[in-house]
Amino acid sequence: MDKKRLDILNNLEEKLGYCCRDKNLLSTALTHRSYVNENQQLSAADNERLEFLGDSILGACVSDLLIERYPFFSEGSLTKMRAAIVSEENLAQLGRELQIGDCLLIGRGEENSGSRNKESFLANTFEAVIAAIYIDSDFNNVKNIIKRIIKPLLENDKLNSECFDYKTALQELCQKKYKTVPIYMVVDSKGPEHAKIFEVRVVIADKLTEYGSGKSKKEAEKQAAQKAWEILQNEAE
Repeated sequence: MDKKRLDILNNLEEKLGYCCRDKNLLSTALTHRSYVNENQQLSAADNERLEFLGDSILGACVSDLLIERYPFFSEGSLTKMRAAIVSEENLAQLGRELQIGDCLLIGRGEENSGSRNKESFLANTFEAVIAAIYIDSDFNNVKNIIKRIIKPLLENDKLNSECFDYKTALQELCQKKYKTVPIYMVVDSKGPEHAKIFEVRVVIADKLTEYGSGKSKKEAEKQAAQKAWEILQNEAE
């Protein structure tokens, strides 16, 4: 491996916060099939097998992190959140932040067509890099690296509210705890007809009252339910 290639790998390792013992393994993770096909005399391997493994490792790590972070979320909600986090769009963006495209070995044809910056190339290569780190170390180590890289996605409140059904969760919790169901009431609406903001109050027997607002009654109810659910859940802990 020449110095230029080694410098590229070292730069990526610095961004990842991990130094591979096997540099050739990391280089393989960054080698597209088109490069191998155009340079058969090098007897190089492409990253497709690592991509296959990385997809599973990433899914397992993200699942583990979600289970830890959201102990009361249902399997359905966790599945939605995992799918959103490991979407091609998000993985490609993580690849861009790590400048993986600059490290990728691709064939001339793919280079000329701008594939170095394509979402599919970046996402697949990111998965291959994850697999290389896993093989080079262990599951716990790669999970910690993934946790640091995807931290902004894990802490995205919008993602949480989109994937978790707070109204259903609140109703189930109230029925179990108080033998009653939440009551929602629209208490105010402001603005022109095409851009109204609704305020909703949710009442749980004589135990709790919370408010939510949104561009629709449904959105306002969901926000109120989320606030009430989080309060009741914290009391139960």
